[in-house]
Amino acid sequence: MTSKASDVLRYCPSLPSLPGVAVRILEMGRDPDVNIGALAGLLAKDPALSSRMLRLCNSPLYAKRRTTTNLHQAVMLLGLNTTMTMALSFTLSDLFSVAKAQKSALERVWKRAIVSALASRRVGERAGLGSLDELYLAGLLQDLGILALHAAVPDRYVPLLEQYEDHARFASLERDVLGYDHGEAGTWLMRHWGVPERLAMTAMAVHRLDVDDLDDEQKQLVYPVAIGGWLADFILSDGTVEPMESAAESASTWLGLAPDGMASLVEEILSDLPEVAALFEMEVVSQAMAFGLVDQARELLATRNLRLIQQASEHHQRFIEMEQAADLLQKAAIHDALTGLHNRRHFDQILDVEFALAIDNAWPLTLGFIDLDHFKQVNDTQGHVVGDAVLVKVAGVLKKNLRERDYIMRYGGEEFVVLLPGHGLEAALKVFERLRTAVEETLHVGESGGRFRITTSIGIAAHMDGEHRFEDPIDLVRAADRALYDAKRSGRNRIVVSTQPPSS
Repeated sequence: MTSKASDVLRYCPSLPSLPGVAVRILEMGRDPDVNIGALAGLLAKDPALSSRMLRLCNSPLYAKRRTTTNLHQAVMLLGLNTTMTMALSFTLSDLFSVAKAQKSALERVWKRAIVSALASRRVGERAGLGSLDELYLAGLLQDLGILALHAAVPDRYVPLLEQYEDHARFASLERDVLGYDHGEAGTWLMRHWGVPERLAMTAMAVHRLDVDDLDDEQKQLVYPVAIGGWLADFILSDGTVEPMESAAESASTWLGLAPDGMASLVEEILSDLPEVAALFEMEVVSQAMAFGLVDQARELLATRNLRLIQQASEHHQRFIEMEQAADLLQKAAIHDALTGLHNRRHFDQILDVEFALAIDNAWPLTLGFIDLDHFKQVNDTQGHVVGDAVLVKVAGVLKKNLRERDYIMRYGGEEFVVLLPGHGLEAALKVFERLRTAVEETLHVGESGGRFRITTSIGIAAHMDGEHRFEDPIDLVRAADRALYDAKRSGRNRIVVSTQPPSS
């Protein structure tokens, strides 16, 4: 709370004062030995309050209890905590009635307090929360600070109050003009009176829902009151969309209430409202308006559901598109753009996996490098377009002559790498001879239409049990690379097997 708000209220001589009976109720609330008889005796001294408590006991809020015309019996039926909480709500609500008579602009505020109280209780009931009467009182008093500011700074506040239409925007306007809002003022006033802290802090918290320091117990009071306030705004604004949207979304997010149930919740509130409002000697909405609001709530929520379904569909479609894009990027990252074969990056990943499997399962693994002989001459004499065509054609020939579980990848430039899981040296030699022959027999078309062939040099290394066992996959790569170098140095168009010990 800002010190500016505290100073304004602390030194105001005309702040609303707590009625004597309310003071006594608060004192009883702090007394662990208080009994129902003493409370009933206190209430009996105030005929108007006694009458209200009897009517409350027989109202829709407690419709499941039996009808009573005896105050002591009513207190027994309601229970000690409920009686104290609701009696306090009646005594404090009188402050609104007095202020309303002095300033007609406060009538809407008072109506909002009544509807918020009922709505907060119904929301808590729907969510299966306890302390429903406390929710009712918190909803009733959440805007108490408006009375405090109206008394403390009337010259500045009355012009603001005349602009009161949308509650959330009004609180924002207060902060812009005064530097604080009525939620802060209400919390200060209730603390000043000695109202329980849970009720006092709720007034400030519901107007500052971005606060992140609420514990779970506080949220069970603040969240239903905030939702109740939005439902009250919906009812009092003749069905404005924004507060219902806020109520439905928050009820779902905070309390797990299905948005579809909000229309029936509004119907319950409007059904109970005439009798509850009568307890405060006020009519809030007419019966005709109530019927229209229920229909409006259903229509708004149906429209909202359709919009959410459409948004969900759009999000799902975007998700699919993002997955497809990610899949394309993933494929592009491990494939060679020219030949369509897997690339060097994929080879590095696969080699580690297959080498580990060969170790674990004690089966052989053979690796071979294939290099196109004198490929630079093809580019120099035939052009790079022909050179690219040669690479694509050779890639197809190599892939065609391998098993599905073998790996063929473009290692870089005119060099390919083949990985043969489960092939020992003898079987691998037959495969690579088949590859060498297939490439040599393939005809390519030059830039001028002439045909030519191209040969390959191949170096292979095999990982097997015994003397050909490698300890690391990089050693297998180096051995095959040295064998390729020997094949090119010894005349090309041939296969050379690594004979160098793995440890060298």
